[in-house]
Amino acid sequence: MPVQSWRSAVTASAGKQQQSLRRSAFDLPVEQKDQTQPKYKLPEVVNPDEPSQETFRIDQVSASEIGDLWPPRDLVAEPLPVEEVKRPHLWLTDTSSVGIEDVGRFIKLQRDELIELLPEGPCGELARDLTLVPSATRPVGLMLRKLTVELIGQLSACQRETDGAGRHRIRKAGFLLDGHRGTGKSQILNSIAMWARQNDWLVVLEPNPSRYSKQIADIKRSNNGVYIQNEFAQQFLEATSLANRQMLEDLPVDFKVYGTRAIDGESVKATNRLYEPLIDITVDRELANDPPSEVSHGEERLQRIAAYRRKIRVPSMAQQLPKPLNVYEILEFGLTNEAFATQAVSELFLQLQKQTTYPVLVIVDEWNECFPVSDYVSIRYDNTRFGGKIPAYHLTMPRAFHNWDGKLYRRGLKLYATSWMLQNRRDYRPELLGLKEHEIRTVRSFSQHEFANYVMYLRLMKVLHNFPRSDLEYYYMLTQGNGYQARKLLSTLY
Repeated sequence: MPVQSWRSAVTASAGKQQQSLRRSAFDLPVEQKDQTQPKYKLPEVVNPDEPSQETFRIDQVSASEIGDLWPPRDLVAEPLPVEEVKRPHLWLTDTSSVGIEDVGRFIKLQRDELIELLPEGPCGELARDLTLVPSATRPVGLMLRKLTVELIGQLSACQRETDGAGRHRIRKAGFLLDGHRGTGKSQILNSIAMWARQNDWLVVLEPNPSRYSKQIADIKRSNNGVYIQNEFAQQFLEATSLANRQMLEDLPVDFKVYGTRAIDGESVKATNRLYEPLIDITVDRELANDPPSEVSHGEERLQRIAAYRRKIRVPSMAQQLPKPLNVYEILEFGLTNEAFATQAVSELFLQLQKQTTYPVLVIVDEWNECFPVSDYVSIRYDNTRFGGKIPAYHLTMPRAFHNWDGKLYRRGLKLYATSWMLQNRRDYRPELLGLKEHEIRTVRSFSQHEFANYVMYLRLMKVLHNFPRSDLEYYYMLTQGNGYQARKLLSTLY
């Protein structure tokens, strides 16, 4: 057969085969596969030691054969000894001076010390942490965080600050602690509050301002449009007096500002301005009915308006307590007279702004809860963006804390913290409330060193049992060093 004819025959047969693989003229050619032999196949390994499968009767199985198989040896064997977490120098013994090398260590506190230093109640979930400890008398601890050390250093410097004339003056407005839930913002507030009271600071602590807008009590609307909460105001005054009575008795009253607040806590001048439209209408009606006089119409009108303004009498505690001897008498008057409790709170903060005897530190947790809508409803807020509910900052008690006015304190500042326990974290702009960038401090999660110390502390408190040292890195990765998640997960599993 000639070579040319052989090549043409092969080409023709290949073209027919390729043409047969196409379903139509527009289809791409498909590679023909041999389906008889699989391309990949697992090798078949025959184990000569494996017993052959044979049929048997259940009644032919003896007790000795069952005993050889059950229970498995791994199930009944003695467990290997667990290497527990051990951390040296866990407790901070000398609290007079702390440094960056003490970060992660725990400050040992007796139960009575907690009640004495935090009579208003602790911030955050410290009370829940204490319920996990089986012993009701054993000392507990608070971890010393890095931000705590930094704030202690700055507050110590502020305590000694003076102005050009040598008078005590603090030029800072304060600090705002921000961060994700469970990073330890509230515990930092607890540590700072106890340190400040041990170092002669006058501390005003509000651990839970969200209760003023979530818990239902009697409210009364004032002419200024705010809602008076005298019952909650008395509770706040009572809690404040427990730890600060001696200092408040030493503070003299500044009579230049005393009595400048109305019973709803707002300025008396703002309250008097509410009556100006009524005075103008009354004077215009009188002038229209009176006969003409020698005095010009405009002059007569101004004289009558001034006379009516002098007759305005706004209810105030200054009418019943004209000359208090000290600031504590203002507080005590609010405790004994419920109608003036809200005004007493406003007068108390006003006196603390003007005094220079003691350094003042106003600590508020859950500051972001002073701004959303409350659980109180009012027809005045129907068909508004508030959905028929009263905003929290229209209630007198959240209104006492919602302003970032630390600059008004001559010798004082504010320490606030956000809390995302009641609502999801969202983007917000604190600069709209007057905060500057250097006043915001972000609290981070535990470092590996702090997380190991935290696990060791829980083991010493007998909250954890038999936690293996080998699982420390695994659970740190699982919780990302978040204190809330670590406590929830470890206390559940161990």
